[in-house]
Amino acid sequence: MPKITATLSEKSFVFLAALLANRVDLAAAAEEGGADALIVSAGASDFGANRFGGFELEEEGIRSVASTVSIPVGLYLGDAVHIETAEWERVVEAGIDFLIMFAHQMPLLALADKRVAKLAAIGAGYVIEQVKALSKDPNIDALVAATTPSQAVAQNMSALDLGTLRLLVDLSEKPVLNLVQKIVEPQFLPILLQTGCRGVILNSLSLGSSTTSIKLVLADYRSKVFEGVV
Repeated sequence: MPKITATLSEKSFVFLAALLANRVDLAAAAEEGGADALIVSAGASDFGANRFGGFELEEEGIRSVASTVSIPVGLYLGDAVHIETAEWERVVEAGIDFLIMFAHQMPLLALADKRVAKLAAIGAGYVIEQVKALSKDPNIDALVAATTPSQAVAQNMSALDLGTLRLLVDLSEKPVLNLVQKIVEPQFLPILLQTGCRGVILNSLSLGSSTTSIKLVLADYRSKVFEGVV
């Protein structure tokens, strides 16, 4: 069983850190700050808030991260609809525990592989029926709410954003994580718990780019969420 599956089962709320670069020092800082899992990236990435090279270019860094930390490491594989079998095998062999892709980009080759968990991202253009159907797919372990259009990224989170997240949670039969694409101060993060979402994915928009910032921000977010909760 992939580690992230057990993590989602055992914990009421999880923190995933999407790294700005596939670097061991950033990964170690995130783990020290309290991240429950990490996300490395290859290709265009909405999750790391940065552009990355293809898997071949990023493979060394990804392998280094996966072999260094003790928490699950997932891969956001951008625009990889036509990934070849040989390349996919290298992804799995790199120590990847789970895959994150937008559902419309996730190839069946990856979807059917039980060696890694699959987190299907839901974009702004998806319809209710698609969300319901995806959540019923036995090959998908969780959904990721990533519904903020590019022109609205880094704005302040609003009541409508919370309402959209709550709608996705209500529609889904699987855990829903929220990719934080807007500004959410740590003291307001507990409001996300009220939507029923099971965790957040934080990238450099929230975490910053330095190892010190990553550790401090993660610890601050965790303290605000878990005060009086667990």
